[in-house]
Amino acid sequence: MVYLRLDCLKTIMLNWFRSQVKEHGLAPATQLLFRVVRYRIPVVLSNRLLSNKLECPCCGWRGHRFLDYIELGYRVPNAACPRCDSHSRHRVLYLWLKNEFQIKKKSGRALIFAPEQALAPLWQSARNLRVIRIDIETTRGVDLLADLMQLPFVDKSAELIWCHHVLEQVEDDHAALRELYRLLTPTVGELLVSVGYTGQEITQEFGYANKMLSGNRRLYGSDFDKRLEAAGFRVKPVTYDLSAEECERYGVYPETFYHCTRSNSVPEGSV
Repeated sequence: MVYLRLDCLKTIMLNWFRSQVKEHGLAPATQLLFRVVRYRIPVVLSNRLLSNKLECPCCGWRGHRFLDYIELGYRVPNAACPRCDSHSRHRVLYLWLKNEFQIKKKSGRALIFAPEQALAPLWQSARNLRVIRIDIETTRGVDLLADLMQLPFVDKSAELIWCHHVLEQVEDDHAALRELYRLLTPTVGELLVSVGYTGQEITQEFGYANKMLSGNRRLYGSDFDKRLEAAGFRVKPVTYDLSAEECERYGVYPETFYHCTRSNSVPEGSV
């Protein structure tokens, strides 16, 4: 059994390394591999030898420390669940979707863009939701390959849309927001959307996919809600408040996301 697990791990790492070489080239991929090994070994040892103090609400994993999230240009310590790969934002949203949003009670068609493994159990628990998982790549096990800037659905056909940390990587996020507005049903339709923030006021556009920043094409500023409003949405910022003890136990920090509904008309001069 141990040999089988080691062989499986070797296969996973080899496939991951090959994908990194294809995307970044041999030298950067090799450097990234050494960084992953360097930072992962201490975490694995601490989870084997030290007492549990963290818990992932998405999958139930318990341990002493989460894995570091490592990209070419940055590292986030104590970030990723070793079992389901949830990050702080996923764990907070999992709790909000389950406890506040009452996802199990929702019905209608739900469009899930770039579906996260950590949140899959929630979508499966919503028996009355017709979930369609969408991405531009097959690696996430999706139902439909499609571009967020041009989607193959009729107008006003989705009661729920989930778009979490996706718009950063879309070539034209204005076009993507127009599509999300077009698809959302009036009155009852709900868009749940979030992006990564830098703390700056104005969104910074790169004009290309920045490989040092996870392939992002922009860094959003505090003007993101204005982009949503310009697209025609009624926008409600949401921050799910947890106790200090819960934040420490789940390894999370507060992050604002947006609950949006469709207004009666798109403002003149919109995106």
